[in-house]
Amino acid sequence: MVHSSRKIPAIAWEAGAKIAVNLILLAFALGAIAKLVPYQLSQLQKLHALEAEVAQLEARVKELQLEQERDRQPQARQRIAQEEANLIAANQRRIIWIKPKPPKQSN
Repeated sequence: MVHSSRKIPAIAWEAGAKIAVNLILLAFALGAIAKLVPYQLSQLQKLHALEAEVAQLEARVKELQLEQERDRQPQARQRIAQEEANLIAANQRRIIWIKPKPPKQSN
């Protein structure tokens, strides 16, 4: 029986060593996760900023595409000339709106 009584402490030492190694591995894993979480959060912020910029650029591209389609229409040459250079056709008249002056109040 002396042989079996010596076996129990050896098993206990082995189990204790396994637990210690696992605790050390757990500590390293938690340390790595603690370093990765802030990095991941900063990357998410950058991603959101880039997604917002992409959305703005997509809206700008759509706007430019619509403008290009509008400018390719046959009537576009005359309309563009009117918009860009303030030119008017011969059969049109320029109308200038003037704000009326308020009447003078006499004392």
